[in-house]
Amino acid sequence: MKENTINIILSTLRLAIITSGVILVGIIVGSSVADESFVEGQANYGGYLDWMFYIIYAVGISCAVAAVGFGIYSFAINLISDFKSQLGTLAGVSVFAIIGLVSYFSLADGTVLRAYEASGITVTESESIFAGGSMIYVYLLFIVAAASIVWTEVSSIFK
Repeated sequence: MKENTINIILSTLRLAIITSGVILVGIIVGSSVADESFVEGQANYGGYLDWMFYIIYAVGISCAVAAVGFGIYSFAINLISDFKSQLGTLAGVSVFAIIGLVSYFSLADGTVLRAYEASGITVTESESIFAGGSMIYVYLLFIVAAASIVWTEVSSIFK
């Protein structure tokens, strides 16, 4: 009975979100004209666009929380019942974290380029470290992913 109630609530919520989205799109499309300026559009239906984005943000955040929560729950249950089967996942998460820490704390540079200062863009040293560390992190993850693919393919040839 409890599962049926949850399904009804979630179905009703889904239909309410879809209905409100369709209504907002109808209002926005009905209020817009082909040759209006940004200011006119903002005055005519800007509030409706804001509500549309709030719905999109809420649905996106809830989906992300549900996906991460389900993954953590499933991992924890499997970790308790069969620890050895989760060692690969623990190793992967550890490598992921180590690469992130190395890219931010060892490889990222806080130097702010003079081109930014000359153009009037204000960039602090911490923002430069964050941006540089993020780029290095992505590059290192690409290298590790490519190397693991090559390793898997080469090792499968010799098996």
